[in-house]
Amino acid sequence: MKRILRLFAILIFLFSLANTEVYAQKKSRKMLKADKAFNLEQYVKAAELYKKAYQKTKIRAIKAEIIFKQAECFRMSGNIKRAESYYKRAIKAKYPDVIAYLRYADVLRMQDDLAEAKIQYEKYIELNPNDVNGEMGLKSCEFALKWKSLPTRYKVDLMPLVNSRNSDFSPAFGNGEYTEMYFTSSRVGGFTDKKDDRTGEPFTDVYFTKINKKGNWSVPVVVSEPINTDDNEGSVYVNKRGTVMYLTQCKKEKKKTLGCGIYVSKRKGKLWGAPQLLQIKVDSTTSIGHPTLSEDETILIFSSDLSGGYGGKDLWISVKGKRNTWSDPVNLGPMVNTPGDEMFPFLHKDGTIYFSSNGHVSMGGLDIYKTSQDENGAYTLPVNLKSPVNSSADDFSMIIEKDGERGYLTSNREGGKGGDDIYQFELPPLKLALKGVVTDSKTGGIMTGVKVVLIGNDGTTNDVVTDNTGVYEFTLKPLTSYEIVVNIEGYLNKSVNETTLGVENNKVFIIDFPVDPVKKEVILPRIEYDFNKYELRPQSIADLDLLAETLKDNLNVVIELKSHTDYIGSDAQNNKLSQQRADACVAYLISQGIDSGQLVARGMGENEPFVIESKDGKLKEGDVLTEKYIKNIRFKKNKEKANQYNRRTSFKVLREDYISNKTEETAADKKK
Repeated sequence: MKRILRLFAILIFLFSLANTEVYAQKKSRKMLKADKAFNLEQYVKAAELYKKAYQKTKIRAIKAEIIFKQAECFRMSGNIKRAESYYKRAIKAKYPDVIAYLRYADVLRMQDDLAEAKIQYEKYIELNPNDVNGEMGLKSCEFALKWKSLPTRYKVDLMPLVNSRNSDFSPAFGNGEYTEMYFTSSRVGGFTDKKDDRTGEPFTDVYFTKINKKGNWSVPVVVSEPINTDDNEGSVYVNKRGTVMYLTQCKKEKKKTLGCGIYVSKRKGKLWGAPQLLQIKVDSTTSIGHPTLSEDETILIFSSDLSGGYGGKDLWISVKGKRNTWSDPVNLGPMVNTPGDEMFPFLHKDGTIYFSSNGHVSMGGLDIYKTSQDENGAYTLPVNLKSPVNSSADDFSMIIEKDGERGYLTSNREGGKGGDDIYQFELPPLKLALKGVVTDSKTGGIMTGVKVVLIGNDGTTNDVVTDNTGVYEFTLKPLTSYEIVVNIEGYLNKSVNETTLGVENNKVFIIDFPVDPVKKEVILPRIEYDFNKYELRPQSIADLDLLAETLKDNLNVVIELKSHTDYIGSDAQNNKLSQQRADACVAYLISQGIDSGQLVARGMGENEPFVIESKDGKLKEGDVLTEKYIKNIRFKKNKEKANQYNRRTSFKVLREDYISNKTEETAADKKK
C-alpha cells in the first residue's frame, strides 16, 4: 500500500511538473517576441505584441501577466492614462506580484488623483511593508497637496510657437546672451520619418530657435547634418560662446541598439563639425547622456546607469585634467541619487545643480530639484522646487539664466500642445511690506503725524509719518533684519524687531504700536490672578515681556507697578496679597534683564476699584467696581468677572531722569 501511495505521489509531482513545463512552453511561444521587444525598451512595439499574445492564450495566469506588462509598456512610453487602466485590470486579474499596486498608485498620482493614490499606496504598504517606496509615495501625496495649496512665486507659461504636437524637450542656451536656444523634438519634418518603437513618435532631432527683432522666439528649424542623423539626438549643452556643442546621440547599427553616448561638435563659422565621442572611461555597453558643464568646460555632470550607482540612472561628475583628459566618473552620492532615476542635470554659474528625479518625495512623475555643495564639498539634501514649477506630471530639464530669475523647463502637464512641451518660467520680484497703526495704549485713540523709523541691518534708515488714520507703511527688502522705532514726546519709546530672512512668498507684515503715555496709568490687561494667589499666570508673562522690551527702549524712566485685589478678605490680607503680586511682577522683569532701579512695587489692596473703560456685557463704561456695586450684581458669573477686573496690575511712569549703568554704556557706544 505504501508503495502505491508513493507511486501516486510521484505521478502527481510529474504531472504538475509537466504542466509547469507546458505553461513555460506556451508562454515562451506566445510571448517571446513581446518580451524581447520589452527588454529592448521597444515599448510601443511590445504593447502591440502583448495584445496579440493575449488574444491567443486562455491561461489566466499568462493573461494577468500580459495585462501587467502592457501597463508597463504604456507607462514607459508616456501613455499614463492607459497605464492606469491596465494596472487596474492587472490587479483585478489577480496578477501575483504586489508591485502592481505600487505602479497603479504611481500613475494615479501622476494624474493628480491623490485620494485614490493614497488608498493604493496604503494597500501596497500592507502587502509589502519592507519596501520604502510605499511610504515614499504616501508622503509624496501629502506634500503634493501642501505644495499645491501654497504655490511659490514662479510664473510658468507655455511657449506655443516653439512647441509642436509631438514631444519637445531639453532646452539649452545657445549663447551667453540667452537669445538663442537649442532643444530636442520628435516633430514631423526631421531627418527621418521612421518611428521610434520606444515612444511611437519619430526619432528625435536637435532644433534651433532665436529671439527675433520683435523680441519673439523664431519658428524652430532643424539643425543640419552632421549634428542630426537618422538616429535619436538630443539633450545638448552649448558653451557660452556658442562654438562647442555637447550632445547625446543614441546609435543603431543593423537594427541593433548600441546605447547612448556624449559627443562633442565644434562650430566653424555657421557649420557644426562632425560630432566626436567624448572620451570618458565608461563601459562600452553603458549609456550616458544629458551633459551639462561648467562655464570653463572643465566640469562635466551627466546621467547614467553606470555600475556602482544607487539604482536606475544616477548623476555622475567628471573633471578635465591638464592634458584635456577626463577623470573617471564619480557618483554624486546618496544624498542626490536614489534607487529611482536622476536625469537632466543643469549646472548653474553659482554652482547649484538643478536636476530631475522620480526617487525623492515628489508631486507626481519626475520633479525638478536643486542641490549644491556645502563648505565641506558634500552635496546638500535636494530641495523640491514645488508648484508651479513642478506638477503631477513629468517636469524636467530646467535651465536658468545667470541671475536665477528666468529660464526654461520641460513638462507634459495638462494644457500643453502635446507630449512634452517647453515652458518659460520667471521669478517675479519678492514683494514685502510692513504696515501698522500707532495708537494710545490708554485711550485706544489713533495717533496721526507720528514719526516711525525703520532701521535695517544693511545700514539703511527710512522714516515715515502716520497718516490721518494712524497708519504707517514701509517697503522691505528680502534677507534683511529690521528694527522699527516709535518715539513720541509724552510717550515711552517703543521698538520692535522683524526680519525677512527665510520669507519666500509675498508678504505684508502687520505690526501695530500701542504706545504708553508717560503721565497716565496704564493697565496691563493680561496680568490677572487667581483668587487669593499672587503667582503669575502663563498668559500674564506675555504682557510683562512687552513691558520689558519697552523699558529696554527707555532706560531713563522709573515706573511704578501697582497691584490690586478684590474686596474679599480683610484689609491686612489684601494689602499683603497685592504687595506680593506687585513684587512678583518686579521679580519677573528683573529676571528679563531690567534694572531694579527702574522698578517700584506697590500693593494697593482693594483701595482703588477698577473703573470700566468700555462696555463689557452688563458692565457699563464708567461703572466703579466697588464692594457694594459687585454685591448688587445678580449673576455669579458677572460677579466673578467684576472681581477679576479688580485683581490686576497697572503701571505708570514716575520719573524720566534715571541714570543706570546700562544708560551710560549705551551713551558710550553711541560716541564710539
